[in-house]
Amino acid sequence: MLGHLIYNYQHLDDVRIQQEISKNLYARAFDKVHLVHAYNGKAEFGYKPHIEDKLIKIKNRGHFKGAADLINAGLKYFTTKKIPGLKYVLVTAADTWLLDADFLKSLIEQMQREGKVLAASSWGRSKYPEKPTGFSTDFFIIDIEWNRTSKLFPVDYDGFAEKFLDVFALQYIMPTLEGAVQFSFQKYFLTHYVDNQTWIQREKMFRRISEREPVHSPTGGRISDWPEIGLYTSPEPTSKQKVLKKLGYDFGVHSHKLITIKDLGYYNKV
Repeated sequence: MLGHLIYNYQHLDDVRIQQEISKNLYARAFDKVHLVHAYNGKAEFGYKPHIEDKLIKIKNRGHFKGAADLINAGLKYFTTKKIPGLKYVLVTAADTWLLDADFLKSLIEQMQREGKVLAASSWGRSKYPEKPTGFSTDFFIIDIEWNRTSKLFPVDYDGFAEKFLDVFALQYIMPTLEGAVQFSFQKYFLTHYVDNQTWIQREKMFRRISEREPVHSPTGGRISDWPEIGLYTSPEPTSKQKVLKKLGYDFGVHSHKLITIKDLGYYNKV
C-alpha cells in the first residue's frame, strides 16, 4: 500500500485529476492507495470532495507557512493513524504529477532495500552541486514509520525562519520551506549520531532524486517537465493534456474532460 498526500490551495482541476491518477495508476502498482488531500483554499472556491479518502481543511497563512501547515497536517494524519501495511507516503503539490508509476515504484523499492527514509530533489542552485540546497517539497517520499520516531514532520518552519532571520536579511533571500526541511533533516543526524557517523548515516538514509535536477535553470527560471521520469509540474494544462492523450490516461470525469476539451480556459479557474 502507498500513502499519498496532495496539498493544495487553488489548483482545483489539477488536484481532482491527480486524485484520479493516484487512485488508478498508483493503485495498480501498489495494490492500494490511501489518499489524503490537505486543502487551504477559500470557501468561495467551492471545492467539494472528489475521491480522496481524507480531506483536511485548514486556514491559509501564506505561501511558505501555508504549504508547511498543509504538509504537516497531512503527515500528522498518516503518522498518527497507523494504517496497516502502509510504510511510505508520497507527498506532492496539486500541480505536480508523476505519471510514471514504474519510476515511483523503483524509488520506493530502493528505499526499502537500502534503508532510506527520505527521497527528494535538491531545490536550489549551488556552486557545490554535490550538496543539495533545500529539499523539494512539491515531490518527495518519506518513510512514515521512521517519522514517528524521528519527528522530522511537523517541520518547524516558523522557528527556522526566526532562527536564521539575520542571515536571510543579510543575503537578501527568503526562508524557504525547502530549506527548513533540509535543515531539520540534517539536524536530526547531528543530534542522533557522533563524529563522522553523522554524515555517513545521513548519506546512507537519504535518496537524492537527481533524475529531477536541476529544478531551476541557470537563468533562474523553473524547469517544468521531466518526461524521462514522467514528472510534470506546470500549472498550465497544455503539456499535461498532451501527455495524458499520448499515454491514454483517461482515469475519471476530470481527466476525461481535460483530454477531450479544446478550450482550456476553464482550467484551475477559481
